[in-house]
Amino acid sequence: MSGDRPRERGLDVPPNASDTTITRAAIARAKVEWEYTVDTLPHLICLLDSAGFVVRVNRVVERWDLGAIGDLLGRDLHGVLHAQCPGRGCALLGAVTEAWAALGRGEPAEFELRDALLERALQVSLRRSSAEGDNTADAMSVAIVSDVTALHLAREALNTMNSELEIRVRQRTAELTDAIRDLRNEIVRRETAEQALRRSRNDLATLSRQLMTAQEKERKRIARELHDSVGQQLSAVKYSLERAELAQQQARPHETQAILQRAIASLQDTLAELRSIAMNLRPQVLDDLGAASAVSWFCREFAQSYPMLGVRESLAVVDADIPDRLGTAVFRSVQELLNNVAKHARAHQVTISLARALDRLVLEVADDGVGLGATAWSTTVGGGRGIHNLREQAAMTGGEFSLRSGDAGSGTRARVEWRLVGGEVRETDAA
Repeated sequence: MSGDRPRERGLDVPPNASDTTITRAAIARAKVEWEYTVDTLPHLICLLDSAGFVVRVNRVVERWDLGAIGDLLGRDLHGVLHAQCPGRGCALLGAVTEAWAALGRGEPAEFELRDALLERALQVSLRRSSAEGDNTADAMSVAIVSDVTALHLAREALNTMNSELEIRVRQRTAELTDAIRDLRNEIVRRETAEQALRRSRNDLATLSRQLMTAQEKERKRIARELHDSVGQQLSAVKYSLERAELAQQQARPHETQAILQRAIASLQDTLAELRSIAMNLRPQVLDDLGAASAVSWFCREFAQSYPMLGVRESLAVVDADIPDRLGTAVFRSVQELLNNVAKHARAHQVTISLARALDRLVLEVADDGVGLGATAWSTTVGGGRGIHNLREQAAMTGGEFSLRSGDAGSGTRARVEWRLVGGEVRETDAA
């Protein structure tokens, strides 16, 4: 049977070899098989003695350009990986030393680091040999060094992607926050615009009702004036003409002449009354000449109607200086303000000024009356329809109305300011 053992085991020994020779051949065969096995692995495998020096190592050291296997035997694990490293301050040396100490304490001895000298990411694991009969002094250890550079690169790429994703999420969140804020602002703006539109509609409806009421009042006033004044005078003229006809039929020529003369005088009075009514509705001079001339004419008429009130006219414009769209507004404003002064201010002097300033047309009416603090002004003008209508009329024509007064007896200053637009602004105004 001893002759069959070498052949059975596949050992290259003579048939009559001794047991010692066969054992040595088996050990050599096992060594070769171990080398074939570990050389095919992608990891660096080192067999270390109890002092931590390399007893065996696979050919991965050659593939990693660490040196020849024979040159690396007898070195420690750091010496195998870092042949030219001085050791001082080396992170790998510190990690290997700490792992070897943990191995001696029976603790897990593993670490992973990115080595700049090898330009590789290494995963190192140390394990004690578990062969039976090994004592602490002769215990062998195995060091497995894996190249995990691809894993590290994948992790770094994943971390980079996560960072970029977080940045994009933050940017997108900020964009969405801004969009939500803009949307909320737009909602508030639209709600404000809707409220303003509703107020404008309500104001327009109120103004329309007031306009209809004012028109109806004006129609009643005109009808009353025509009936009470012109109608009665025309009736008297008709009666006079009938009497003249009767006197003519009865051959009383001296009575006819007197009756006709009285009828002619009544007709003249009626014509004067009609002209007055027409003038109050719209002065002819406003259409024939212009707004400045109409204002000047009204100031003269006002002075004649109220001789106890001193009227000072200061017009720094001519008819061409006042745009057609503002002519009626300027005249009606002067008319309303002067009538208010005559009725309520109890003033001795009133000044009317009309001028252009830059891109604006400014009308001011100032008096030395009782002021807004007096009862007459505060109850009839400050809170009455006249000033309210003036303010609305100014707003509808692109102007602003203001009314200022100090203490009682300090007078009142009314100001209407219209902004001129487009071709209404002249180069001299800008200068």
